[in-house]
Amino acid sequence: MSRDIREGRWLQAKGRVMRAWGALVGDEAVEAEGNANVVAGALQESVGVAKREAGREMSRGADALASFAKKAVRAITR
Repeated sequence: MSRDIREGRWLQAKGRVMRAWGALVGDEAVEAEGNANVVAGALQESVGVAKREAGREMSRGADALASFAKKAVRAITR
């Protein structure tokens, strides 16, 4: 799990706790800050997932290129 995903999930959990605490004590500012943390955490987690997927796609592309190069070399050397 990447750092962005881990930190995003932590921020979401922290935000949910803050939101619940703010609702419990009637502090709208704390509740709003909790909501902001949940949204920011979700965004950070999404960035982490996108980075991970981009890395996988780059790896697949490199593997496909290497496979093509090997086939080309074999075809030329025959």
